[in-house]
Amino acid sequence: HVLCSILPAEQLLVAHLNHGLRSAAATDAAFVQTTAQAWGVRCVVEVVDVAALAKQKGVSLEEAGRQARYQFFARLARQEEATAVAVAHNADDQAETVLLHVLRGSGLLGLRGMRPISPMPQGDGVWLLRPFLAISRAEIEAYCQENQLHPVEDASNQELIFLRNRLRHELLPLLAAYNPAIKTRLQHMADIVAADYDLLDAIVTETWEQVYYGAGDGWLAWRRSSWRDLPLSLRRALLRKAIFQLEPQLADVTFRVIESARQVAETKVAQAAAALPGGLVLRALYDLIYVIRETAVLPVSGPQLEGERELPVPGTIQLADGWQLVAELQTASAVPDVQHNEDPWHAFVDVGEAAVLQVRSRLPGERWQPLGMGGHSTKVKEVMINRRIPVQLREKWPLVVADEHLVWMVGQQIDERVKVTAVTQRIVHLYCYQKFRAVSQI
Repeated sequence: HVLCSILPAEQLLVAHLNHGLRSAAATDAAFVQTTAQAWGVRCVVEVVDVAALAKQKGVSLEEAGRQARYQFFARLARQEEATAVAVAHNADDQAETVLLHVLRGSGLLGLRGMRPISPMPQGDGVWLLRPFLAISRAEIEAYCQENQLHPVEDASNQELIFLRNRLRHELLPLLAAYNPAIKTRLQHMADIVAADYDLLDAIVTETWEQVYYGAGDGWLAWRRSSWRDLPLSLRRALLRKAIFQLEPQLADVTFRVIESARQVAETKVAQAAAALPGGLVLRALYDLIYVIRETAVLPVSGPQLEGERELPVPGTIQLADGWQLVAELQTASAVPDVQHNEDPWHAFVDVGEAAVLQVRSRLPGERWQPLGMGGHSTKVKEVMINRRIPVQLREKWPLVVADEHLVWMVGQQIDERVKVTAVTQRIVHLYCYQKFRAVSQI
């Protein structure tokens, strides 16, 4: 009725989806069609088996109905080349939504509630409008009475089997006994949180540009070392951003999922993985964190050496694809905790007075003594296999060498013979990192 008063009828289309859950649903659909016809507005009514969808997807009736409605609206909007879809959520609905998210332990994204204008899910550029979001249900009912409108109420709104209805009819009245303005306060909180979220989102977007590595068919990646240095809030937000970039239709990503993924990404081991919703997987590989679809093929990435090189101490050499290998001198007193170093891309070693180290690839049948094996030797090839270095990278994987034996298998382990001890006077700090993005941004 409001839209008909400000827009020509030919610019409007009424869309109604019968969920097939109530015996009165067909009567309600007929009411919508009759009213639209009386106002000269085109109307599309469809029927969907929401109960079957809920069972198929393993979600609640409420969630299945919500998904079905927005898919229906988005499809019609695309067919009609519409620029916007308007729905009738009001201020009371907003208060209920915020309270529902509080009970679920939501973050800022949920606590901001619904927004007056937002991108339409699956809408391909269509906007979702909520023009009544700041108007209470009582004000809408007064408008209907003033304009002699006789709306039909969905009888299921009274059924307490639905959580939202229990909030509306039981919890909110109880909270009103403590604060009569509880609905208004929840609406104000949503507005405050929304502004804070917008600020955080802008910071996340800017930070994403700084840590981003690249993207391809079914995957995207960012710098592990740069991401680790960020505040906790940004680390979580970037994980969420990456997930939704690949699967924008996900209803939500829980705190537990984000925390599990974050802990895996923060681990100091060279390779780790965590399951994500929507058929996604997080993989931490060397200095990159990937979010990928299970079927995606990742590009091979890691330090690669072309030929044998000398590494001055101190000094830096360039490896392939922007990787750099650095040697720095440090005194034992300046690095008191080197024996507890857990970062595989940093190594602290005692190579005596060596002024130059050699960097080369592995030799046929080469053996070494990895730290922690008590001086026992093993084949370099076996360690590379056990550490899951991709087979394509093994032949050119850089090894730092001194006195004809290995010092460091880059990104993996040092040799027992170069470990720092209580009598070490001169420590060489070796580290390897990738200096720039290797894949163009999409």
